[in-house]
Amino acid sequence: MTKPPVSEEMLNAFIDRQLAPDDRLRVLQTIASDHDHGLVQEICERQRVKELVGMAYPQPARPARTPRHCGLLPWRWWRK
Repeated sequence: MTKPPVSEEMLNAFIDRQLAPDDRLRVLQTIASDHDHGLVQEICERQRVKELVGMAYPQPARPARTPRHCGLLPWRWWRK
């Protein structure tokens, strides 16, 4: 059994866009030189699973308005 050119951690970080630009470029070059398309299929499968898991749970609601200063007005020392 041959060692995969890209580790499991690198694949997951690549899918999550958590790699440094140099590491991302190395993964992209490895994908481009993959002749049997095994790595491409693995990445597609992992992205599909990530999307399915993301769709399985409802996204948290966004606040209608972001409060400024924790909802308090700023204290103005020059007004009396």
